[in-house]
Amino acid sequence: MLTGAAGGAAPLAADLLLCAAALVTAGLLWRAGGRLSGGLRGWRLLSLAVLLGLGTSLLARLLPDPRPEGVFDAAGQLVQLPAALLALVAVLTLLSPGRLRRGGARLATETALFFCASLVLAQVLVVGPAMRTQTLEGADRIVLEVACLVTASVLSAVLLLIAASPGPRRCAGALLLLAAATWATTHGLAIAGEELHLSVLDGAAPAGELVGLLLVCLAAVRDPGAHAEAPPTRTSARLNVVGQLLPHLVTVAAGVAYLGAPLLGADPSPAATIALLACLSLTAVHRATAARVEHRIAARLRRREAYFRSLVRSSSDAVLILDGDLRISWAAPAVEPAAGPGLRGRLLPHVVHPEDAAEVTAWLTGEGADGDVIGLRCFRLADRTGAWRVFEAGVSDLRADADVAALVLACRDVTARLDREHELRSLAFVDPLTGLPNRAAQRLALAGLLAGADDAPTDAALLLVELHGLREALENAGSEVVETTLTEVARRLRATVRGEDQVARVGTELFSVLAHGTGDEHDRLADRCLAVIEEPIATDAGIVDLSGAVGLVSLEPGLTEGEAVDRAELAVVDARSAGSGSVRRYRAELSAARDRREQLREDLVGARERGELALAWQPIVALDDQRVTGVEALLRWQHPLYGEVPPEEFLPVAERAGLVVDLQRWVLREATAAALTLPRGGGVLKLAVNVSAAHLAAGTLVGDVTTALRDSGLPPERLVVEIAESTLEVEALADDVAALRLMGVRLALDDFGSGRSSLPALGRLPVDIIKLDRSLLSRVDRDPYSRAVCQAVVTLAATLGVDVVAEGVETTSQLTVLRSLGCGYAQGFLLSRPVGLAGLVQLLESDTGRLWPGLTGRVGAS
Repeated sequence: MLTGAAGGAAPLAADLLLCAAALVTAGLLWRAGGRLSGGLRGWRLLSLAVLLGLGTSLLARLLPDPRPEGVFDAAGQLVQLPAALLALVAVLTLLSPGRLRRGGARLATETALFFCASLVLAQVLVVGPAMRTQTLEGADRIVLEVACLVTASVLSAVLLLIAASPGPRRCAGALLLLAAATWATTHGLAIAGEELHLSVLDGAAPAGELVGLLLVCLAAVRDPGAHAEAPPTRTSARLNVVGQLLPHLVTVAAGVAYLGAPLLGADPSPAATIALLACLSLTAVHRATAARVEHRIAARLRRREAYFRSLVRSSSDAVLILDGDLRISWAAPAVEPAAGPGLRGRLLPHVVHPEDAAEVTAWLTGEGADGDVIGLRCFRLADRTGAWRVFEAGVSDLRADADVAALVLACRDVTARLDREHELRSLAFVDPLTGLPNRAAQRLALAGLLAGADDAPTDAALLLVELHGLREALENAGSEVVETTLTEVARRLRATVRGEDQVARVGTELFSVLAHGTGDEHDRLADRCLAVIEEPIATDAGIVDLSGAVGLVSLEPGLTEGEAVDRAELAVVDARSAGSGSVRRYRAELSAARDRREQLREDLVGARERGELALAWQPIVALDDQRVTGVEALLRWQHPLYGEVPPEEFLPVAERAGLVVDLQRWVLREATAAALTLPRGGGVLKLAVNVSAAHLAAGTLVGDVTTALRDSGLPPERLVVEIAESTLEVEALADDVAALRLMGVRLALDDFGSGRSSLPALGRLPVDIIKLDRSLLSRVDRDPYSRAVCQAVVTLAATLGVDVVAEGVETTSQLTVLRSLGCGYAQGFLLSRPVGLAGLVQLLESDTGRLWPGLTGRVGAS
């Protein structure tokens, strides 16, 4: 708003400069309004007010001025009122309603006080001089009074913006208040200069207008918005204090002006008197409102302080507050001693454990490795009984905070936790049943011994003692007896070794001894360990008899802990294979055999795709007419590195690797397909295929047999499935066995006589053929007992209608005895070694399929 334009005294250059400044200000305010809020409010409304003030000033300048000199220019003041009112609305729209409500009665009282005090100043300093020089009545007096009211309202609205805005916005409010005060002062001086004929003030009006526009621009640029939040700063705090004091300062100024007016020969107007009385009343109201707010705030602070004090006192975490010298200025009751001097006023390094003082001082003074007062540290403080308790403390460095200016330590008593951790560490290295070191402790001791040996020879050895008989004791007497037995074994072993030797329990049935000695002392110690184990152990359930096996490995220089344990485990496996009561030292051959098994396991995967697997065929001969009546399909593996690998070596590897079912499925498919290409000779040729317990347990045998027979076209009655006796005794597999027999497939009981075979069981087993194991036949020609067993089996089989096949016939005398006993069929190296498919075809085609020792048509392995 331009006031100088109405006076007509400003030069043309000043008017052009004011117009340009007003246009730039309006554009800047409009852009600021779009940045902060958008819409027609706030800074954009203030932009329109500037443009409106510029337009009305230019309009007043263009209109003829019939007013004689010294007469109040009511028209010039009237045209500026719309711009002032629009500016008032613009400032009010910058306010946040929520913050206005939070200000409450105190904010309203301060604003009203400032408004009334501004009215008093306007009445004394502006209206008074105008009334002394001329009589203002009617419209002129109304215009002047309304101008004063609008000016006071604008100033009050800007003050309200400062008081009700967040901290980051108060700086913009202060600049806007300075702009409004500059505008009001320029406006008032223009009126006073006009009425008092002070022509010197005409030149100051344009300068005031320019300063006001500049301050408005700065306020718009600095405004962060109504919802900006930021931590309080010193500037925002000072502006808040100024906003609260300004109404009172203006009130004091109004009172001084009111009382000083008569000294200058002017009497205050009734409006000034009324406004001053209103100021006095509002001051009293403000004091009462402020007292009530302060009382409410003080009560709230007391409640919060009591609340947090209660939390600190009842918290398991103690708090220590230290000053810059590490002196304790406040301590939670949880860490205060029950008697003697308290902690307050004492230096923290003087009250902690002497061993912790240096570390605590370095930590809190920033002299530690980190260089900062950060992280967690543990130190010891004496409790109420004088015992040392361990506290874990974290620090907050608030020395830069003027309100705190201290180090705050949050301390937690971790004594019980550390005790539990110590107990858990003990349990981690101790077997809870026997009290001996466990596997982890044994490995630590072994690693320490080997690491200390370097390249020097050592006299130590590692013994692994495996117990036999614990499972039987568990089945017969229960777990309590087993625990008693293990405790007694541990005691005996500990009493057997020397004091520097370590006995550990490293498994359910496995103990280890880390022994020292020279020569054969380790072997003698192993024998003593076996002797004390084999002594009967008396328990509440009776006598428990145990046996064992010992694996021994010397701890050579350069041996690692893992390698030593691995060698000891190989040695104990070797001792187990040798039988209970055996002691075996580690040999390089054991590792080589283990490595060979691992290599076979890896190479067995994909061996079929690489063409390394093939079938060999061994004839089965009828002893009455000496003709081949069947063949057994045997799996062979030609390894690229090891050559031909025996089935008894790679089949257990395949079973442990989970490959045996896939291999036997392939054998079924290939054998049934090849069997149809074989010449029949004088009768139907049977095909025998071995099936493992794993294949039957997989639940796919019936489907695999059905698929192989369907794809090959082989009649089911020509297929013989050989199954071990232990498999047939499993009731859960009875349905599959019955399904095979219903299909017409014949079942053979393989390896009879090698395990727990019994003659009474033969009558209950659903088999068509019994195959006598070679271990039973090896002495049949010279051992009456073996001959009697074979005779009993053959007789019982004949009664049951079951055929008997003798496996592993290698001598003519064995064949003669078996034929005299009435055994129906035989197979073995004496008759023919396993041959390839071409050799089998040649054998079957020669001499019409007759095969007997001494016949010219007999072929060897091919």
